Amino acid sequence: MESRFPATIVIPLLDQVDEWLEQCVRSALSQTVECEVVVVLSPRTRHSNLALLDKLKSEFDNLRLLPREILGFPGAINAGFDAASAPRVGLLLSDDWLDPRAVELCLPHDTDIVSSGNRVWDGAGRTVLEDVSRTPRVRDFLQRETLERKARYLQHFFLFRKSKLQQIGGADESLGDFPGIDDFDMIWVLLEHGATVAIVEQQLYNYRDHQGDRLSLRHFEEAAAVLERILEKHAVVDSERAEIRREHSKWYGRQLQVAFDEMRKR
Repeated sequence: MESRFPATIVIPLLDQVDEWLEQCVRSALSQTVECEVVVVLSPRTRHSNLALLDKLKSEFDNLRLLPREILGFPGAINAGFDAASAPRVGLLLSDDWLDPRAVELCLPHDTDIVSSGNRVWDGAGRTVLEDVSRTPRVRDFLQRETLERKARYLQHFFLFRKSKLQQIGGADESLGDFPGIDDFDMIWVLLEHGATVAIVEQQLYNYRDHQGDRLSLRHFEEAAAVLERILEKHAVVDSERAEIRREHSKWYGRQLQVAFDEMRKR
């Protein structure tokens, strides 16, 4: 049965500040192109989050809530991908929010992966952090010599062709529970399987650089262990690993602005 929506936006939810969650979900529900929005719930999702989502569900008929008994970030993403009724699938984290035209500007690109730039905000969501915000360029992407560097270059917002995600089995749940599994390893695997890529040279994704609970702020050792599993999986030779470790590890366990400021002082 053909979906009435051109795209589904998947939001994996563990436990979130209510105000941030509402901003996130409303940004997906209120896109200039109407999208199906699937919020994947966790057994640990707080009651106030659930009450907020029930309220939004009464306002919007394009919101679906997907209960899930198993914990884990990549598994929640895959559950959302599987449940998506549309042929294109976007990914939005519950701390963040989308530009109103994000899907509209990505949909015309008939590729397996569409990637945009992002605007980074302080924790309150009031001040743009220009130093760590990013606008990607097609020419820069094409100059990346390896699939690893191309995968590293692409960032949220992502709009995927669902059939290509199904071909690779989505995010690799065996790697652990870390955000690089979705926006690095999964992208790398897609490229290895010949995925086509388009880049929207605009900042369509709003990233909240806060101090609270966020996967990217987990312990350095945990993040480094996941990266090693990713490098092993892709059979990266020892001579190339040091540079990859260096480029990734400088962001581990710290807010983006904090990490950037530390690098600038060196």
